[in-house]
Amino acid sequence: MRGRRLGRREALLGLSSAWLCTRAADAEDCPAERLEMNLVDIAAARASVTTLTGPFVQERRIGLLSAKVRSTGILTLVRPDSLRWELLPPDEAVYWVVPEGLAYQNRTGRGRVPGVGDKIAGILQDTRIILGGDLGHLRARYSLRGLCSDNHTVVFEAVPRPGQATAAAKIIFSLESDLVSPRNVLIVEGPRDQTELTFGPMQKNTPVDPRKMRAPL
Repeated sequence: MRGRRLGRREALLGLSSAWLCTRAADAEDCPAERLEMNLVDIAAARASVTTLTGPFVQERRIGLLSAKVRSTGILTLVRPDSLRWELLPPDEAVYWVVPEGLAYQNRTGRGRVPGVGDKIAGILQDTRIILGGDLGHLRARYSLRGLCSDNHTVVFEAVPRPGQATAAAKIIFSLESDLVSPRNVLIVEGPRDQTELTFGPMQKNTPVDPRKMRAPL
C-alpha cells in the first residue's frame, strides 16, 4: 500500500477475501432446488443487460515471492462475449477477452497475450462468464455449488472437474442483490497463490464505444 494508511473502504476490501473463504468453509450447501432457482433467476436478470461497466480492485498474492500486488481498474463488458479489463496507472494496461482471442496493450506495446495456454485462456473465459454470462456454462468445466446465508445472499464455489485444464484450483464468487453486478471473485490457484477481485458500483446498459472493445489482434 506504499506506506500510506488504509481508508475505511480499503480496510473493508481487505476483509472480503477472508469473508469469502469463511463463507465457503463454514456455510452449508444450498439445497439443489435453491441452487437451480438461483441460476435461473440470475440468467433472467442478465438477459436484459447489454453492457456492464464499473470499477474494481485487483489484489494478486504470490506466495513464492511473498509478494502482494494491488491494482485498480475499470471493467467493460459487452454481452454476450466481450470483456475489456483496464488497469489504471501506475499499471496502465488493458486486456481484452473477445471471441477472436486474448490481447493486451500497455506502455511498451500491444498484441496477443504471449504464452497463453489452455489453463490461462480457460480461467479468463470463466471469469468473463462469472462477470456477465450464463453461470450454467461453468458446469462444463466445474462442479458448482451454492453456499447459503441467512440474508439470502448466495456465495458460489466452483471446483474444476477431473481432467479439466485450468489455472484455478477453486473459484469463489458472490453477486449483488440485483443478480447482475459482481461483488467479489476469489481465484485460488494454490495454497499461497490467489487473485482477489472486489467490485464497486456497476452501470448497466450504458453506451459503449465499439472502438474500446476492438482488441489489437
